[in-house]
Amino acid sequence: MSVTRKTAVLIGLAVLVLALGSYAAWGGQFSMAARMVRAYRAARSFQARYPYFERDVAFDPGMEPRLDVYWPATGDEHPVLVFVHGGSWKDYDKDIFAPVAMKLVPEGMVVVIPDYTLYPDAGYEQMTVEVAAALDWTLENIQDYGGDPRRVVVAGHSAGGHLASLALLDERFLAAHGRSATELCGLVGMSGVYDVQAEYDYYARRGVTPRLITDVMGGRDNLAAASPVRYVRPDLPPVLLIHGTEDSTVPSSIAREFHMALEQAGAESRLELLAGAGHSDYLLDALGRERAPLVAGLVAFADGCAEAAGP
Repeated sequence: MSVTRKTAVLIGLAVLVLALGSYAAWGGQFSMAARMVRAYRAARSFQARYPYFERDVAFDPGMEPRLDVYWPATGDEHPVLVFVHGGSWKDYDKDIFAPVAMKLVPEGMVVVIPDYTLYPDAGYEQMTVEVAAALDWTLENIQDYGGDPRRVVVAGHSAGGHLASLALLDERFLAAHGRSATELCGLVGMSGVYDVQAEYDYYARRGVTPRLITDVMGGRDNLAAASPVRYVRPDLPPVLLIHGTEDSTVPSSIAREFHMALEQAGAESRLELLAGAGHSDYLLDALGRERAPLVAGLVAFADGCAEAAGP
């Protein structure tokens, strides 16, 4: 890793720890930050010693972002998880979320973690274009890493949940690569922003002007067009939505409404509301624990999706 990249990762991790410290000040557990630091250090050690890992793969020659691929040491036709990280569309990168691979590769999954251009250098459309390009690369190439292209699940947390969902639901993004959502095996949204207008209204009711949202989406007139809920339809892969009941960043009502809209459209959707959980604590907890329920749930969803895909 170059000095510049290493510095950026360390700064990003420091920001994450500070954010969790602020969370703790409002009654959360500061130990969550310590768990993230431990998980990240463990993941860096995992990257250093694990030979079945390729860093900074160019998934589109015309795009600057890169992706990392992790795969099991043996076997082939493994289920695949593409993880799109969060960070308010403006923070973090793929290296900080290496613990996702550290937890899932031992479960027999291939893990792909892409970057995307962050705000203010990009808006939501460019970000989603890049996520769709990473999905196209995965479907085309993951067999070379022991993955099954018929068994690709895309997952995203927070802003990553928004981008992953939009890349699948708004048909134009995958269609640009000659692909469709039916080629994906499943979608997992964690604390995602599925209705950007509802997210904007949530902050407005609290007396906050969410400038970041309007800036990333290109103005208030684009909030509906930027919302995955606008594009629900029956021909989607199975959807799993995970959301904390105490999420004060993205209210759980957004996940509930998205789930109901998917079901009403004829899509297969399951909603898991985590009692007492906030926006990111359950994810960070899973990255720092042995066989956390979230990890087991992701593996079960991917395995079920793989069985449905058939031989």
